[in-house]
Amino acid sequence: MKQKLFKYFLPAAMVAGFLCFFFYDALHYITNLDDSFNDEYVSNLGVVEAAKLFFSNINGRWFSHIITAIAFHFLKHNYAYYAVYVTGMMLLFVASISVLHKTYLKTFFSQEVSVLQSVLFAFVFTATLYFLLFVGRQEIWAWVSSANNHLLSVVLCVLLFALLLQQNKSGFKTIAVFLLAAAIGGLNEVNASCCALSVVGLFFLQQFYYPQLKLSKLNMILAALIIITSLSVNVISGGYESRMNSLPNFTLPQSIKNTVHTFALPVMQYKFIVLRLFALLTFLFFIDTDFSNLKFTKQDIKIACAVLAIVAVSFFLHCYILSDIVPTRGEIWGYTLLLFVLYSFITKQKTSPN
Repeated sequence: MKQKLFKYFLPAAMVAGFLCFFFYDALHYITNLDDSFNDEYVSNLGVVEAAKLFFSNINGRWFSHIITAIAFHFLKHNYAYYAVYVTGMMLLFVASISVLHKTYLKTFFSQEVSVLQSVLFAFVFTATLYFLLFVGRQEIWAWVSSANNHLLSVVLCVLLFALLLQQNKSGFKTIAVFLLAAAIGGLNEVNASCCALSVVGLFFLQQFYYPQLKLSKLNMILAALIIITSLSVNVISGGYESRMNSLPNFTLPQSIKNTVHTFALPVMQYKFIVLRLFALLTFLFFIDTDFSNLKFTKQDIKIACAVLAIVAVSFFLHCYILSDIVPTRGEIWGYTLLLFVLYSFITKQKTSPN
């Protein structure tokens, strides 16, 4: 009975709570400036002209503007459609985690899991992430313009890594890697930069720790190069220059300080500590964590340090650009990476011989 409580009932309750909060926010839309701006301009100018305007005058993020212009062309001023749209984006996130989960187990442990098992894992994973970032849940999950940039960026990064972790080789896979990398570079600049760093990290991980895996080094190199190339399109745009000029002056010491504050926020926001601990512990119980026998090798520690360094860079770049702490929508990439790496460590513990 105790095992069922921690393994099934608590995760089910957490997912149910996540869905209740999510649909409440989706169905009780709070008007925000970005969505109103995009809605109005797309309605007046049309998809193509609006996307050009956003790219040239707001910021680069060329792929985000294309998706946003197309989305608001159909959404118009109907908030009921907004709810359907953000629900679709949430399900896309769940689907991407499901694909990564299934691919990861097959590649690293030759373990086949059903689609249902991966979907259930993805919902528990998403619910955990939702409550870890509960303070900014609306700006991540219920804000259309934010979802089209920040959340979609994470979704595409997850799908990219799911492809890179597959050991089969095909021309279609290379084309998919190319398209995903190009789209990632046209979304959130910080996420794109850190995704490229993570791809390089995966290259060295396979090279030094998992040489037995037949991952495509060519696809990894291609992904990193295409992300950087696509990102450069953002950086040289008039919109990016306009956005940078409108932001406060950048200061290195303050940015480092704000990065530290961002890492400390889960503790500083004391009202949500219990909720975050509940979500994290529920996730750990769900993945059968053996707390009494947790051991980390030197290899694990090196990988963990590298992951933390990339997450720190993602937080620092936000702090440096904005001259402020990272907004919650900017944390989701780092938290997704941290949570999945935590899962990979626990899974490795369970499958390694004693």
